[in-house]
Amino acid sequence: MKNIILAICGLTIVACQNNKTTNTVEVISDSVVSSVSIAEMVSIAKMDSIEKTFFKDSLAYKVAHYYKETKRSNNATDSSSYGYVKAIYPNFAVNQKFLNNKILSIITAEPWTGNITYSIEKASEKFLKEYLEFKKDYPDSPAGYTWDQSLKVSFQDVNLAVLTSNSYIYTGGAHGLESVLYFNLDLKSEKELALTDLLNGNYKNKLTAVAESIFRKNEGLTEDEPLDNYFFENKIFKLNENFAITKKGLFFTYNPYEIKSYAEGRTNLLIPYSRIKDLIKPNSFISKYVNK
Repeated sequence: MKNIILAICGLTIVACQNNKTTNTVEVISDSVVSSVSIAEMVSIAKMDSIEKTFFKDSLAYKVAHYYKETKRSNNATDSSSYGYVKAIYPNFAVNQKFLNNKILSIITAEPWTGNITYSIEKASEKFLKEYLEFKKDYPDSPAGYTWDQSLKVSFQDVNLAVLTSNSYIYTGGAHGLESVLYFNLDLKSEKELALTDLLNGNYKNKLTAVAESIFRKNEGLTEDEPLDNYFFENKIFKLNENFAITKKGLFFTYNPYEIKSYAEGRTNLLIPYSRIKDLIKPNSFISKYVNK
């Protein structure tokens, strides 16, 4: 299971305190979300053009829109100091238990700890209580708390669904943490796919070499130029496992702080199937895309 938050920030989250909150949960149609709610999704609004090119949502479902916040201050100078939780996510029919449970596990993974409650209500209550405790200890702080998530179906094919999770978390400091995670789901076997399900057992060295050549080209680097300006361990290129299946290739994303500074944002890397033909397992989910 992927942890929804990168273990990078040294922010402290403290214990709980009750307070009155407001809560609204509504389910709206996919068409309404496409024209209205996507504008609210911070990460989706910033999606790179290459992601828009290779991802397509083709499953039918309704979208749940969850929102809960703490009581806001009546003081105009303190009006931005409140905590809120927002989540927009697919809501499938009741017989789609695997998909719905997977989605629930993603959107209820608590910030920083990754603990899964399988209840958006419980997860949000804990997050907001932590804000209230922070506010109690630091009453003059103008900072609020934010936990903003959007989860969408990025790609769908026979027995395959790819989910993209966009999240933004702020619990004080100069800025929050934005991350994008992918989940490739085998709907028949009801499991999350890993690279080992798609590629031959000895794939790592060649896949890494191909990925590095594409990375260097994208970054404007020569073949032997040192990676001093990146956060790779020992300055050696490494491919992560945050990938999405598309018809064109395997699409990888490095989140902020993973290999670059926060200001430089995410780094995307598409590895075309044509470059790794010999690594792809016959009859795997991606084998049919090789010659397209």
